[in-house]
Amino acid sequence: MQGTAKAFIVGLVASVTFALGAAPAMAAPPVEDFAPAAVQPSTVSQSLDTTGAAIAGEEIDSVLPVEQVSSSIPAGFDVEKSIALAESEVGTSRATGWSAPGECIMSAQRWIRAGGGAWGGGGNPVSNYEGATRMTLATAQPGDIIQYENIASPTSWVTGVHTLMITKINGDGTFTIIESNNPGGSGLVSKDEHWTPKPPEGFQVAVWRF
Repeated sequence: MQGTAKAFIVGLVASVTFALGAAPAMAAPPVEDFAPAAVQPSTVSQSLDTTGAAIAGEEIDSVLPVEQVSSSIPAGFDVEKSIALAESEVGTSRATGWSAPGECIMSAQRWIRAGGGAWGGGGNPVSNYEGATRMTLATAQPGDIIQYENIASPTSWVTGVHTLMITKINGDGTFTIIESNNPGGSGLVSKDEHWTPKPPEGFQVAVWRF
């Protein structure tokens, strides 16, 4: 009788112990909280040291936006002299055709070269600007050249390609420009004091500074 009672008690204790030990395995899994407060930042971080301490003997004065860096690039020619020649030709016309003086790009080359600009010219609407710096429209300055460039084929002389020169930046967001051969075939040099880019469909504005 005593053996039977003892076996019962041992079995009861074992079953209770097993139940308590197994309970955590049967509990619902914890809920992950991805709210900002629950996500801790990584202990690995990156930083930019502009004090010069990171690189011996070097200092970085400032890190400027691209537009500011671009606009600080000076023209490599006498801009006023180039504009003066372009102004003197307004209202006149010249012959047009391949490499003829009345063509828009040939006129722009003539004006830039008059100020000592190193515009070698030749090739296509991209290689023509070898040696020049490509700018943004926001950083354009007098003396810069606007080129309408075909997006799908920028190196092709397709209908819609056009070249002109900026002579003034207006306070209302427009430009004063001088161009030749507009309308096409006229060879006429004309001036627009309130010009904004209107490239044909499929074209983009490229700004170049010599």
